[in-house]
Amino acid sequence: MTLGLGFGLGMLGMRFMQFLSPTIKKQRFEEILVGSVNDMSGDDAVPMEIAGSKILFLKTDAGLAAFSRKCTDLGCLVGWDKSKEQFICPCHQGVYDKNGKNIAGPPPRPLDRFPVVQKGDNIYVKVKVA
Repeated sequence: MTLGLGFGLGMLGMRFMQFLSPTIKKQRFEEILVGSVNDMSGDDAVPMEIAGSKILFLKTDAGLAAFSRKCTDLGCLVGWDKSKEQFICPCHQGVYDKNGKNIAGPPPRPLDRFPVVQKGDNIYVKVKVA
């Protein structure tokens, strides 16, 4: 009986320690092919949905970039205004510049970005996978 009680308390203590220090899951990213350099050669934004993320691809001052379409204010989908070269949020008129920086309205921070990788003529975007 003492052995069983000791074992039970030991298991309880071990579970309590696991509760105090939860396992940290390593985030995994996967490169997804989105097209070729020729597909992304225009001046307009290219919208796509990849692994559940709504993304806009756009040529910026630093090259091709992939921005999340979710506004950082309320999560509404932003659109690209080519004539003004700005991302516009229709919910509260939040405005982001061509590089995703918040420049007007209530958005508290820039648009989220996804890493873009070019391998030969192919363009890949890195997205989180479960």
